[in-house]
Amino acid sequence: MIRDNTRLIPGRAFLAAALAVVIMAVCASAAEIPLTIRDARQRSILANRRFLSAKEEIAKASAQISQARAGVLPDISASGTWDHNFRVPELLIQTDSGTLAFKMGFNNSFGASVMVQQSIWEGGKALNAWAIAKLYREYSGDNVRRAEDEILYSADVMFYSAVLQKANLDVAQKSLDAASENLDVVQKLFDKGMVSEFELLRAKVERANLQPALLQAESDLSQSQRSLKSFLGIDLRDTIQLIEEPDDTSIAALPSTEDLTNTALDKRPDLQAAMHLRKISSKAIGVAKADYQPALSGYAQWQWSAQSDQWRLDQNKTSSSTAGLRLSIPIFKGGRIGGQVAYRKAEYRQTVFAEEQLKDDVRLEVGQARDQLVQAKKSLDVQQETIAQAEEGLRIANLRYTQSVGTQLEVLSAQAALSQARRAHATALFLFRQAKAGLKKATTIDLDAK
Repeated sequence: MIRDNTRLIPGRAFLAAALAVVIMAVCASAAEIPLTIRDARQRSILANRRFLSAKEEIAKASAQISQARAGVLPDISASGTWDHNFRVPELLIQTDSGTLAFKMGFNNSFGASVMVQQSIWEGGKALNAWAIAKLYREYSGDNVRRAEDEILYSADVMFYSAVLQKANLDVAQKSLDAASENLDVVQKLFDKGMVSEFELLRAKVERANLQPALLQAESDLSQSQRSLKSFLGIDLRDTIQLIEEPDDTSIAALPSTEDLTNTALDKRPDLQAAMHLRKISSKAIGVAKADYQPALSGYAQWQWSAQSDQWRLDQNKTSSSTAGLRLSIPIFKGGRIGGQVAYRKAEYRQTVFAEEQLKDDVRLEVGQARDQLVQAKKSLDVQQETIAQAEEGLRIANLRYTQSVGTQLEVLSAQAALSQARRAHATALFLFRQAKAGLKKATTIDLDAK
């Protein structure tokens, strides 16, 4: 019996296509993303909900400007009416000859009107409200820039923290590799009868002791990368490849504390926000005082009407127009206006105190940020020299041990010193980068800008 295999081809094709889709989905769900510090900054702004919410506040402020502007523009409205009497009312009059009925209207009544109202004087309330709305938009923009600065600083710190954990993992791996190489040397010397079994056991124990540190470094790197991916809005299933760009660790062009402070006081978004908030509070006093003033407004109205038993607008029509002024003078409000004015004045004084306190805090923050950067630079320079010295020390210790001049204790001590120097250098570089990001946040000055 011959079996027809051609019928299996569509089924096999379907399975192959389904398998290809699954493979593509798996590859798409676990992408590898190269990430530089610039990429991290851009992604942090695009993905951060706090920043996006702050931008919406600007849209709200723009809408409030339109609302406040309406207070100084005329209010124009039009209306129209149509009434239909299914049965026209009648007026009945009794006479000697009988009862007379008179129709009171027509089957259809039409009407239209146009009304114009304009505020002329309200004690400056409308103009102050308009000014407040404009200031609030500026205030919202300041908050957006402040949120952006804080988000960029967090992105820098989290990115460089992940780089630090990567460097620590590299140090742990190099320490384990060095211990493995040392174990190989000791094993060869032991096989030749040149060292004791105790030396061999010490080398094995030293290598085994480094494995937990390597596992911990791998865990720390994984956790820091997950935190960074979450902050940047990257799928946690994706893999990121941290790419370090060359650092300019020179601070020769670092401005003085006075210059940095003056720049911060002039450009810090939180100080700009405090200034705009103070101006808003000042305008709010004017709005409250406006209730003491008379309110004058004008109006004009045109009216038209027509009545007919048919659907015609040219029968029994009339029109009229009026215009006038309205004046309202406050006489007694039970102390409400005075209380409102006193409240706004106290609120204004609070904004003044808050602004002055913020200036003092900025001066202190800038001084501390500059000192931290200078200290981090000194520490980084020292650690760079220490690594070179530790590498030379390990080379000499290994050479002495292979020539049976030195001891394994010297080699292990030199390896530990080199590992410590590498970790210290990685930490010093992280602190330098963090201090530079902190100085940028405190002063708005980017030292890396060309």
